[in-house]
Amino acid sequence: MNKTKTTLLVTDSGLGGLSVFADIAGRMEKNAPFEQISLVYFNAWPFEDKGYNHLPDMAAKAMVFNNAMEAMAKFSPDAILIACNTLSVIYPFTPFSRTGQIQVTGIVDHGVDLIYDHLVQTPDSRVVIFGTPTTIGEKTHERALVNLGIAPGRIITQGCIDLAGKIERDPFNPDVFRMIDANAKQAALKLGPSGGKIFAALCCTHFGYCSTGFAAALENHTRNKIFILNPNIRMAQAVFDKNPGSRFACPEITMKIVSRVCWEDARITSYEKLLKTLSPRTVDALKHYTWDKNLFQVT
Repeated sequence: MNKTKTTLLVTDSGLGGLSVFADIAGRMEKNAPFEQISLVYFNAWPFEDKGYNHLPDMAAKAMVFNNAMEAMAKFSPDAILIACNTLSVIYPFTPFSRTGQIQVTGIVDHGVDLIYDHLVQTPDSRVVIFGTPTTIGEKTHERALVNLGIAPGRIITQGCIDLAGKIERDPFNPDVFRMIDANAKQAALKLGPSGGKIFAALCCTHFGYCSTGFAAALENHTRNKIFILNPNIRMAQAVFDKNPGSRFACPEITMKIVSRVCWEDARITSYEKLLKTLSPRTVDALKHYTWDKNLFQVT
């Protein structure tokens, strides 16, 4: 990357990854590794009424996401951050992934590293990986951790059907917390009665908005203290770790948020409550986002 000027594009299927975007923006405003920064948030959610987890197979998911990646390239980013576990899992199946024309980083790698570090530091611990059905079904986190030497018995996975979509539509809806509780109960049954430290890895960017709910629900069903692992935070920090050196206290920052689907005012208001402490400028950009029905092709 250019050390004084850069364009960073963050993408997710929905508003989950906006937490990563806002975290990066908030840090950049105070102490940036670049003098001029263009931040773009690209919502890759394909349809008003359904997301990637509703598409029939990996080929269909990869086709739609490849179209989205091609559209992202038109913003001329120096780097694309896939702040979505589902899309990170889909990305290797896209033709775009084989071009190498733009540096692309997926959040799954950050999640694997985060989980691995904590499991190694605490040998008697286990982790519950909460994710979407696509993320859990592909077993990407699980395989990577086993390849790094983690015993399979220390890894419990829980695919949360429709939870990401429910959080996307209204993160404060009581149904969200009922669904979290139901998934926590299932995870607790998989954990069984044996002791040791328990980590809960929120491997869907939407889940980070409800981290206290996940912790409380899993603590209730296991009667154990739960330690949350949030890859969203790890991904935002990595931008700064990869760009050491000079820091600019007053960088020039521009922000743009684009979406193929329309976000109603009530949804934007909900996410304003969640993001305003991280980055007020991100909230302002969200209020003035660009709705483009032709942002990328879905058929």
